Amino acid sequence: MRYQLAVVGGGPAGYSAALEAVRLGLSVVLFEKDLTGGTCLNRGCVPTKFLAEAAHAYRLTQDGMRYGIHTENAVPYPARMLERKCEVVAELREGLEKLLAQKKIEVVRGEADVTDAAHIFCAGNIYEADNILIATGSVPVRPLVKGAITSDELLELDRIPKRLRILGGGVIAAEFACIYNALGSQVTLSIRGKRILRRWDKEIAVGLTQIMKKRGIEIETECDLSRFAETSRFAETGRFAETDVRTGPQGREDLGPGQSQEQVQQSSDEIILSALGRIPNLNGVDKLSLEIGPSGGITADEWGRTKVFGVFAAGDVVEGSPQLAHVGMEQGKRVARYIAGVPLSEFSAVASCIYTDPEIASVGMTEAQAKENGIDAVSAKVNMRANARTLITTDDRGFVKLLAERGSGILLGAQLMCGRATDLAGELVLAVNQRLTAKELCRCVRPHPSYCEALTEAAESLRNRIDGI
Repeated sequence: MRYQLAVVGGGPAGYSAALEAVRLGLSVVLFEKDLTGGTCLNRGCVPTKFLAEAAHAYRLTQDGMRYGIHTENAVPYPARMLERKCEVVAELREGLEKLLAQKKIEVVRGEADVTDAAHIFCAGNIYEADNILIATGSVPVRPLVKGAITSDELLELDRIPKRLRILGGGVIAAEFACIYNALGSQVTLSIRGKRILRRWDKEIAVGLTQIMKKRGIEIETECDLSRFAETSRFAETGRFAETDVRTGPQGREDLGPGQSQEQVQQSSDEIILSALGRIPNLNGVDKLSLEIGPSGGITADEWGRTKVFGVFAAGDVVEGSPQLAHVGMEQGKRVARYIAGVPLSEFSAVASCIYTDPEIASVGMTEAQAKENGIDAVSAKVNMRANARTLITTDDRGFVKLLAERGSGILLGAQLMCGRATDLAGELVLAVNQRLTAKELCRCVRPHPSYCEALTEAAESLRNRIDGI
C-alpha cells in the first residue's frame, strides 16, 4: 500500500501531524521505534512536571505554619513518586495509542530507515509514501563529564541524592534545581556563563537567581566544567551507594503508608546532572540529501518543506527549533495542512514556559528584542507582592511585565514570573496574535482575588505610560 503521508517519529510533532492528516482525509502510516508520545510524554515535559508538583506539595508541608497547619515527620518517598509518575505517563500514553487506533492510523513499531523520498524500510518491510515527515525529535547532549547522567537517567531515579550538581543553567537545569532543592538535596548549579537563563529576559533570570539563593541553591558562574571529571559511584555501579543513608520518619525502612521493608535512602555521593541542552536526532535519515544547519538540525521552511521534494521536517529535529512540544505540534499540523492543500495562516506567537516555583513564562518579544528590531516600545511591570492571591500563597517575589509599541499601543510581548504563569500565558498569546492594544486588554474584567488580575494592573499601567499619564 502507498500512503499519502508517512510520519517518522511518534512524539508531539509526529502524532499531531498524523491526527491532523487523517482529519483532512489523508492516508497515514506512523513509525515509532520506542514509546508513543516521544520525549515530551515519556522522558521530558510530563514526568518533569509531575515531579515539580510533588516537590511543590512537599514544600507546602515544610511551610505549613504559614497557614496555621503543623506538620511533623513529613518526608518524601521517592520510590512512590517514581511509581506514580510512571502511572501518569502510562495512562496518557495508552490514551494516545487508543486515539491513534480509533483514527485508524497504522503504527509500525521499529527503527525506520528512510531510503529515499518515497520509501521507508522498517521491521522487515518496505513502505511507500507520497510524502514523508521527519519528526525524530532530539536527544540530550552527551555529558562532557565522565560519570555525569542526563535528564533521562535522573527521571528514573528512585532515590533523592544528598548532593546534586547540575552542569548548565538553562530551562532543564533550572527546573531540576528547584525540584531537588525542594525535596532536600543540596543543589549546586555550575554554569559556563555569568547568569542562568541567558536567553531569557534579564529580569526573569535575576529574579529566579535571587529566589534560588534564598532557598540555598548555590550558583557557580564562569566555570570550567571539565574540572568535574571525577566518576561518581552511581556511574560506576548503576545504583546508589548502600552506606550513609537516611531512613523513614521513625528510623524504619518504610516506603510509604501501608508499605514496608523498602528503604528510603539518600546517597552519600554527589550526583552530577549534565543539563547542557538537546541536539536533533538524525538517526534513519542519513540516506537523504537533506540540508543540515550549524546546530545539527534539518533546514526547513515555514511549511516544514526541506531541500528534498516530498520530505518535510517538524519539531525538535528542525534547525533552530525552540524545542517546545506545543511548537512541534503546530509544525506537524501545518505539514499535514500543506499536503492536504489547506491555506496556511501566519504562524502564531507562542509561550515559552519554565515550570520552576514560581512558574515563568515569556510570550512574544522581550524589551531587548524590540530594541534590536528598532521598535519604539514601552513596558510596564507589576510587582506581585501587591497581588492578593500571591500573598496568600507565597513569600517569593514575582512580577508581570507587558511590552507594547509606543505609538499604536499594540501588545508586543509579556514576561511573567508568578503563580500559574504558564496558564496566564495563554491569554497573552491570544492578545499578541490578535494585535490587541493595552486599552483593549483593560476592558477585560478579571476575577478577584486571582493571579490574572495582575494582567489588568499591568495593562492599565502600560496604557497610562503610552498616554503619558
